[in-house]
This record gives sequence, structure tokens and C-alpha cells, in this order.
Amino acid sequence: MLWNIIKKQGLIILRNPQELLLLLALPVLLITILSTALGNWINGESQPITLQVAFLEHEAEEVQVERFLQDMEKVLPPDVLEQIRTNIDHMAPINLLKESVLENETVQEFIKVEYINPSERERVLADDSYTSLIEVPENFTYDTLSNLIGNKDEQPAFLIIQNEGHQSGVSIIHRILQQFQEQMTLGKFVEDNQLDMETLQLDEESIKSEIVTINEKEPVTSQAYYTLGMVLMNVLFIASAIGSIAYNEKRMHVLDRIIVANVSRWVYFLGIWISGTMFAFIQAIIIFTFSRFVFGVTWPGLTGFLLVTLAFSLAVGGVAVLLVSLSFRGNSESIIHIFSGIIVTVFAVLGGSFAPVGEFSKTIQFIGNLTPNGASMTAYLTILRGEELGAIGNQLIYLVCFGLAVVVIAILCFPKRGVSS
Repeated sequence: MLWNIIKKQGLIILRNPQELLLLLALPVLLITILSTALGNWINGESQPITLQVAFLEHEAEEVQVERFLQDMEKVLPPDVLEQIRTNIDHMAPINLLKESVLENETVQEFIKVEYINPSERERVLADDSYTSLIEVPENFTYDTLSNLIGNKDEQPAFLIIQNEGHQSGVSIIHRILQQFQEQMTLGKFVEDNQLDMETLQLDEESIKSEIVTINEKEPVTSQAYYTLGMVLMNVLFIASAIGSIAYNEKRMHVLDRIIVANVSRWVYFLGIWISGTMFAFIQAIIIFTFSRFVFGVTWPGLTGFLLVTLAFSLAVGGVAVLLVSLSFRGNSESIIHIFSGIIVTVFAVLGGSFAPVGEFSKTIQFIGNLTPNGASMTAYLTILRGEELGAIGNQLIYLVCFGLAVVVIAILCFPKRGVSS
């Protein structure tokens, strides 16, 4: 009789295409979407950043440099002036900014600089694709050289117009220009105090270092992570599916006829637990097999994988029994709908099915591990990272105890005076 109850539950699910679509096709679709959309985040990769920067000079630097040298001829000795002419390319600020920063190969990988004329200024300001506009006023280079060589008090500055809609890009540009300014200030300090620049440089060869990786683990791909997340979330729907089947049988007096046939109601409940466990296990294996052939998700330890899947399935079977007991006691299917519509979603979020939220808070991680799917997620990830079977012992014990505990609660909650209203 026990086998007949299990067989009956399976046939009802197989004959319901909508239920099969929810249990099998939906998780496969979600795995594909989430692993593609959020793959870079899970894999620890960053999206490429391209910043568009406009650079506007109101007066050519060459003109200002020549004017400065002509003025210096009137006040400096010829030998000093000749030395300045020789090194002027390394002193002109805009030339330094272009060569060392804006036209640097590394910087050009993520910053695209467009040199514009004053007539194009309004066009750039109206274009939201630009991160910043660097505007160099007239006499900037002349005033800067006067400050460096002539020790004048003037502090020249150029204007940076920022696009507040590109906050991250604005911060990057600001930091780059700030570092450039610091280098210019350092150079002037060294010159004013007649210091040797080499004394301020770090001798990297004198520092010996070694990089040692501690507790190295295998990385988990986005496809593997979201396979786990969607399996663990959608397998929970098996509990609500079986609960709905059992409640409909109660309403149609099928269970009454089973009891009249001298079959213990506890045999019926045992059949629900076994069928819930069995179908949860089969559903998980089907989706994992799909991910194996489509996404290449493999398991380094098959024994650990099967043990976790079985333990989680036992917990889901226990939840199915609890839902049946509560719906019978309340003579309502509302608890089943609440579980499938709200509780499963809450469990999925806390358990990390959509994102590894436990990494941001130890409290959330602890609460998530109290859910059957959260404990299973931790165990599965441990296996995927190549750790030993003993590392998942606590999760296995918890899942089995969770399944037994909810079955005991279901027995205590089951109505004592019959099963029909």
C-alpha cells in the first residue's frame, strides 16, 4: 500500500504539465538568465569601464612657453636660460599631463580623451556621454612656469566640469588629476630644497617578498552557483505541490476511503514523506544533469554531492508532511499557498539563491544556514571548492535533523479526531 501511495503521487504530478513546467523548465530558464546577467559579479570579474573625457585648451601651450622664455631673457643669465630651454618640455604642465597621464597606454584602456576647440564646448556640456570636461584657461602654462621658476605667488588652476550622472567615473578622473598635482608639487619641493630625487624613490630591488596562498580553494563559476541557487529554491516547490495534492484528496474524501480500507493514516503520511523525498531528489538530479551537459558544471566529489542532495531531499519531504498536517488541521490550503508564494522566496533570499548575501553580513549568513536550502548551499559550495567530505558534516547532520524535526511537529499538529471536516 505504501508503494501505491507513492506511485499515485507521482502519476498526479506527471499528468500536470503546468506543475512539471514549474518544477523543471523554470529553474533551467532562471539558471541561464541569472548566470549570464550576474556572471561577472559571482566570478569576481569587473565590467570594463570606458570614460569619455573632453580636453579644452583656450591657448596653445607652445605659444605660452615661447612667451615665457622671451620674458625670462630679460631677467635671467644666458646660461640659466639655456638650461631652462633644454628642460622646458619636462616642465610644461599640459605636456606632462598629456604624455604621462592622458596618453599613457594603461590609462587609454579605460579613458578616451577628445581634444576639442572652444567652439565645441557647449556641445560637450550638452552630451551626457562625457564624464568630465577638463578646461585649461589662457596663460595657465605661463603662470605655472612663472610659479615654478620665478617663485611667484600665483596659483594657476584649470577647470574640471563633472557629469554628476557618472559618479564613479568622476571619482576616477578626480583621483588621477589629484595624483598628477601631487607629483608636480613634489617636483617643486625637491627643486626648491635642492634634494636628490633618487633619495625619494623606493628601491624596489632591495625589498624581497614572496606571495603565499593560504587555504587555496577552487573558484565557483556563475553557472555552478546559480545552478545550486535555482535547484535549492525550486525543489522547495515539491513540498507545496505534494501538500496541494494531499489536501485535494482530503477534500475529495480519497483519504477517508484509504482509512476505511484499513490503512493507517500514518502509512499515508509516511508515503507523503517518502514521495516528497524521492521526487525532490529526482528533480535535483535532473536539473544538475542538465547543468552538467549544458554549462559544464562538474562535481569533484560525487559522494558528497549525493549525500547533500539526499539530506536536502529528506528535509523537503519533511516540509511536505508539515504542510499537509497544517492544512488538514486548519481545513484550508492557505498555509500551502503562503509557503509557495512567500516563504520559499524568503528562504531563497536568505539562503543565497539569488546572490551570496551571507558574504555581507555574518548575521544573515547564520540565519540563512538555518534554512534547509541555505545549509545545503553551504555544503554544495564547500564540495565545489574542493574541500574534504568531513567539512560538510555539520550541514548533513543539520539537514537530517531538520527533516526529522518537522515530521515530529507535523505529527503533533495533525488533528486527532479524524481527517475530514
